[in-house]
Amino acid sequence: MISSEPKFVPCGIDIDIAGATDNVADSINMKNSHKCTFLVQYVDLAGADHLVLVYSGTTDAARTSALPFRYRFSPVATGTATCDVYPAWTECAATGLTVAHGTYDNFTLQIQVNASAMDTANNEEWLTLDFQDTGDAGATGQAIVWAVLSQRYSQDADATALA
Repeated sequence: MISSEPKFVPCGIDIDIAGATDNVADSINMKNSHKCTFLVQYVDLAGADHLVLVYSGTTDAARTSALPFRYRFSPVATGTATCDVYPAWTECAATGLTVAHGTYDNFTLQIQVNASAMDTANNEEWLTLDFQDTGDAGATGQAIVWAVLSQRYSQDADATALA
């Protein structure tokens, strides 16, 4: 039997990096979780760099408050020896992380967000990962995204964290 702790949530397959906005993974409802670690597998990055932002919002897909987060990339491309030996976490401001297309094609990115960073005072319980072109309108590629949630309460049966 697989435990419900942590909870694994598929959030996006073949998210298209091209375009300026609305390249988002499915939002995660964090009301029952302490922390979310997004696992992002990049494929076919090309053309230009892109920006990764994390938002909280009051509803599914709302991007109201940009959040700071921690991140780390796999040291080498997926499928290469030691691709699973990650370095220490790096802090990222709410302004987001610029991902170099020429450096991180076929790499895995981990993004960690604590629920305490969310604007819960304004009922922002939804967490959304957003991929944006950096402005030179040439970013291409795809992302596959999973969320790994550290839940507040142990459960025998899973409840959805999606809309």
